[in-house]
Amino acid sequence: MATTAPSARPRRAELRARTLSEIREHAYAQIAAGGPTALSLNGIAKAMGMSGPAMYRYFAARDELLATLVVETYEDFADAIEQAVEDAGRRSAAGRLRAVLDAGRDWALAQPHRYRLIFASTYGSGGLDPDRIVPASDRSMTALLRAIADLRQPDARLPRVDATLGRELTAWAADRAGDDPWGDAASDPALLALAVQLWSRAHGIISLEIEGTYAQMGLDAERLYRCEIDDAIGRLRPHD
Repeated sequence: MATTAPSARPRRAELRARTLSEIREHAYAQIAAGGPTALSLNGIAKAMGMSGPAMYRYFAARDELLATLVVETYEDFADAIEQAVEDAGRRSAAGRLRAVLDAGRDWALAQPHRYRLIFASTYGSGGLDPDRIVPASDRSMTALLRAIADLRQPDARLPRVDATLGRELTAWAADRAGDDPWGDAASDPALLALAVQLWSRAHGIISLEIEGTYAQMGLDAERLYRCEIDDAIGRLRPHD
């Protein structure tokens, strides 16, 4: 019986890795040109000189490729934020919160098509592959929540949270914090509410900036974004 030479296996693995990388590059190009709905396995195969059946040896369906792109994009987004946190290690707590939020905006402006994929489409919510997408999406929230918790002072002006919303927030945090990455903040509904509010406002500003809304209004999006950050810092440290 013929056997595969051991030296051939690494070459095959390397070829597969290169092919997967090229597939993803073409996929991102399609998304940049026409959004997630433009993604086509057959189109990618044609661009790469592959047959349709050959493409399906790498991804069995379009949604499988989309899920991979969503996970990869969330991971890259989180990598940028976590690197910013590491670089800001000697800065004040306020400086670290600014670093988290600035890194997210900088990443989004550098590759808006990927930002839209996870934050301006239904694909980023996790439905395609929740076991992979949800943990990847949680990493950036973890960095934000830690920065907020580090900055908070005892007299912080936190949102008023009713009992129902409080239960929803702590249930969400408990579901996400299986390995306790959020610490005591996971059981603090008011702090969780502030984190979700800031997360929502920051992404709202970024999304409108990417789409050119503020430019049409004659507004400086960066100044508006910094105003939002300053407001959050002022609520967390009211007497500084």
